[in-house]
Amino acid sequence: MRSIELVLDAPSDQAVRALWQILVAAELPSLGHSGTNDPHVTLAAGESLPVPSGIGAPMPEALRVAGVLLFPAGPGRHVLGLGVVVDEPLARFHRAVHAAAPGSLDSSLPGRWAPHVTLARRIRDVDLPAALRVLTADAPLPEVLTVGGLRHWDGDAKAVTPLT
Repeated sequence: MRSIELVLDAPSDQAVRALWQILVAAELPSLGHSGTNDPHVTLAAGESLPVPSGIGAPMPEALRVAGVLLFPAGPGRHVLGLGVVVDEPLARFHRAVHAAAPGSLDSSLPGRWAPHVTLARRIRDVDLPAALRVLTADAPLPEVLTVGGLRHWDGDAKAVTPLT
């Protein structure tokens, strides 16, 4: 699988990693259990997604967090993430990414995409109340995440190509 992803600046990256560690400390599923993950928002994903030579729109500077988002991940399990508001700058950039790099899966196409920063994959439904409790116990979730760059990820080759 290949993807084109927005990555976060250092303070926003650390804010998400802090949320991952809160889940780890509570012995809950978290992307913080693996040292190879980076907080990001996937813009496009597909088996043969090319590295674009240019994107015809400015990259958004910030992402407004909509709150906690859940996706089904099999019986009794969910993906837990921070939902991102699709404002006009993000929507415009998302469309430009798809124009520059066609071949995405249906779920990441404009009009079907639910942007988010993943906190945990395959968290059990019975653990969701505890996860929400610990994520909001000491401080509110971030309201805004600042964009730090754009990358192409080739999962087969395990290769990252910075795009900006």
